[in-house]
Amino acid sequence: MTDKPKNVCCRNISIIARYLKQMLGSDNLLFQGLPQSRNFLLDENNWITLADYNLVMERAIDLLKDPQAPYKMGLSSRRLESWGAFKYIVNIFVSVILGPLEVYKHVGRYNKYFNQTKDISVVKEGKDNCYIKIKFAEDVNAVDDYYSDFFIQGILSSIPEIWNLPSADFRENMLEYNLKYLLKKIGGLTDGDFEIKNKKVFIRGEECGRPVVLLPEVVANQEVFLGRYRALQGSDQVDQLPIGILITRDYPVNKLLTLRSGEIYNAPYFIYYVDWKKISWFKKIYYLLFHSHISKRAYLDGMESQLSTIRNYVETLEDKVIERTKQLNKARNESEYWRAKADHLLSTMLPPKIVSRMMRGKLKAEKTRGTIVFTDLAGFTQFSRDLDPEEINESLTKYFTEMSEIITAHGGWGNKFPGDGILAMFGLEENEDYTKKAVQAAIAMQKSMHKYPWGKRIGVATGKFITGEFGTADSRRFDCLGHIVNLASRLQGHSESGEILTCEETYKQISTDFNFSEKIKISPKGIGEINVYPIRNIINNDNNET
Repeated sequence: MTDKPKNVCCRNISIIARYLKQMLGSDNLLFQGLPQSRNFLLDENNWITLADYNLVMERAIDLLKDPQAPYKMGLSSRRLESWGAFKYIVNIFVSVILGPLEVYKHVGRYNKYFNQTKDISVVKEGKDNCYIKIKFAEDVNAVDDYYSDFFIQGILSSIPEIWNLPSADFRENMLEYNLKYLLKKIGGLTDGDFEIKNKKVFIRGEECGRPVVLLPEVVANQEVFLGRYRALQGSDQVDQLPIGILITRDYPVNKLLTLRSGEIYNAPYFIYYVDWKKISWFKKIYYLLFHSHISKRAYLDGMESQLSTIRNYVETLEDKVIERTKQLNKARNESEYWRAKADHLLSTMLPPKIVSRMMRGKLKAEKTRGTIVFTDLAGFTQFSRDLDPEEINESLTKYFTEMSEIITAHGGWGNKFPGDGILAMFGLEENEDYTKKAVQAAIAMQKSMHKYPWGKRIGVATGKFITGEFGTADSRRFDCLGHIVNLASRLQGHSESGEILTCEETYKQISTDFNFSEKIKISPKGIGEINVYPIRNIINNDNNET
């Protein structure tokens, strides 16, 4: 006989204990008579069996006298910051991710640090909603992990609160529970209380549902069950079809279990439909522009927490040298682990060079050689004059998303989005062809403008400019400034709609790579007369690289 796997992390116990302490003033009763000590169960690095986890959860429900406690515990995790070290990752999310959807898409990656009983993934997404699939491991019966269903819903519901939004709403379209086993184990019913006859489901003699055939939908070229179904037909070969049990009326079984009309049991996996209040475009830009420094501060907060622990260890080092040395090593290793996690997360959001400087400390101002691309829309003001704010928001969001993808694909970084303009930097990754990539990105952006009812002007300037962390003591962000930045802005201002104006240094570096029109002279304000080199007829000119 093999030992049961330890597949539930004690981070979950910390969430339960923190909520219990808030509601009852103490969590001492929660740990009395359990197989493990209180210190063991509150150490987020430890793991326990699913049976031991259920023992703690059932104890908490009994102490609170509240059958809905699992959901409330999960919902409290954001407000009480009871996720343990993961709260630092959450603080990073708020500064670099523009809304709940992207966090839900990351949940599956971090779920393995909370439990190994199930896989979580987003299988379909909308603007302010998504479908989440939860599939239990082969060796875990979903009914045996019944309380986690509500516990996870609570945790996931709390995610929009990161942006000060109301908690998300959940609807369970499909449930992996075997209904007969669920009614027996959680509902306390006997085998005779559940019956299927004449294509109807009876519980305690009352009709409560019927078997249905599950219908797949195609999402991202893959078939997935999201809750669609049809009635059983006389010609159906039931053993060859995906069959679920549709509940047709609300049916309270006991204080822990109520079947809801519309739920489908015996499904191949769980499907949650989640929706949340929309974040305004202006709030997204606010978090992106004014709180990018939070990601670094979150890491520093995590380090400070570890250093505080180390200081306490040092004060009593003389008493328990060997024991404290072990704990110091553990704290140091965990600190380095979360530093690596933060480093990896930031590297997916910012240029590697900037991440490296951020993780070393404050981003001091320094000269950087690169290319600045400055864009602005022509005709957008007139276009938006009679539109509702929601329509303007939707149009700009679509436009900025596409332009950002083009800039990133060419090795650049969209640093600012002033008004309807874009300031992008190339060369931060120290690649030698940054000037060529910048012009290719500018051409690609112009070629994409046929999709929009307005035009675009673009200026491109190459040279040295200053990069670093600028702003007030309380609100700082990575930015660039200098003559080259100003020159790119002036070139954009002198260009025509659909045109790209480049400075002489840009032209010298890539003159043979693109078809330039004849040079012209302009006199930008504050700069004087200079030679510039236009790229025109971009949409109809296939000789320009993209």
